[in-house]
Amino acid sequence: MEQKPKLLYEDIYGLFEFRGIKQGKIAEVMKMSYNNWYKTKQNHLRNLSLNEIGELAMFLDLPPEQVFSLCFAVYKRAYLEEQNMPLPEPSKA
Repeated sequence: MEQKPKLLYEDIYGLFEFRGIKQGKIAEVMKMSYNNWYKTKQNHLRNLSLNEIGELAMFLDLPPEQVFSLCFAVYKRAYLEEQNMPLPEPSKA
């Protein structure tokens, strides 16, 4: 039976932390001012454009689909917290 590899990060913030990427560099790569990046983070990445996700994917050298998925994980977690729903348990594989 084949085991899935354990994820090192569950969302895009985990990836930034894992790779040691500074927030200012992320804002620069996505062609945003630092203030706009901060506001976007406060909104749980709600208003990111596909172009910004594409720029970030090129910088991280990952497929855009994976970067979108990691960004969506941030938004989904915030949405579930707002709805007072239980958060999904991280896989212990």
